[in-house]
Amino acid sequence: MPYHRDSYFNPSDPYKKAWSLTPQGRVLKLSGHKTASMYASLSSAIPIFYILMLSAIAFDVYLGFSILAKSGVNLGLITGSVILDLLLAITPFLLGTYILSFNHTNLENELFKTKLECMTKKRDESDDDFHTRITQIKAGRLRELNGSKTMGAIVRYLTIGLIFAIAGWKIYTYYSVLPPGFNLFSVANGKIVLIFSFLCAVCHIIGSEKAFAHLSFWMIKGKEFRNHNELHHGKEPSSQSIPIDYEGDYKPAKFMNTELKVDEEGKALIEYIHLIWDDEIKFLIEKQGSESAKRGVAITCKNNQII
Repeated sequence: MPYHRDSYFNPSDPYKKAWSLTPQGRVLKLSGHKTASMYASLSSAIPIFYILMLSAIAFDVYLGFSILAKSGVNLGLITGSVILDLLLAITPFLLGTYILSFNHTNLENELFKTKLECMTKKRDESDDDFHTRITQIKAGRLRELNGSKTMGAIVRYLTIGLIFAIAGWKIYTYYSVLPPGFNLFSVANGKIVLIFSFLCAVCHIIGSEKAFAHLSFWMIKGKEFRNHNELHHGKEPSSQSIPIDYEGDYKPAKFMNTELKVDEEGKALIEYIHLIWDDEIKFLIEKQGSESAKRGVAITCKNNQII
């Protein structure tokens, strides 16, 4: 659990960034578009990701120091390959932590919000103004976001390719030291090299980034909670509010620490405490009376969430 909402904990930006990169289990779907959650309960599969990461490291260490080293491969190269495997596996996480445009969760939510903006008129906006705004969004921000998404995909596939390249290097290196007339399938260790090299690569690709992301979040969470002023625990602070600038038939709704209020003129605003969670967004959306109102809620809340 990221934190109990009745504690009214106020997460910092580093906390929110680490949380957004940690595996979660919620997906928000609306008007033909969907996005992963930014701030929701953590995925129940996280222990599996740790097992996969530790298995990959174990395969790498055993393969390197119990087989390749005894076959005459340089220890420095073996150690370097073990470290490089792990670094490549967590490269997308490192980029998402230190370079904002490579934060895949943040980027996915920004794209989701922007696409919904292209479908939704603002209050009192004329058709001409709407089309002008959408044209500008598509030519500017949407194109930039799609470019960042493409670059992120290239980086991810490149790291996957390099991890498999290292696996191929291990197999070739062991094959090159075999006596003449022997092949990888004719000796027991050759089969182990083949299997463990492949398993190491697959386990790193599936599990290491996600496990490392959770580890980073757990460390930040522990530090921030230790510094949290217990005198404020359970004392509700003043709420913040943001108006919904998009047209729609809005209905009042409240879930946990977030509430949608509508005045007598139909104008809506969202009141929240510190942070809007994705389950709160989903609940408010489900209570709305029109598709445009649902989009208005999603756009406003996501705009507040995005780092």
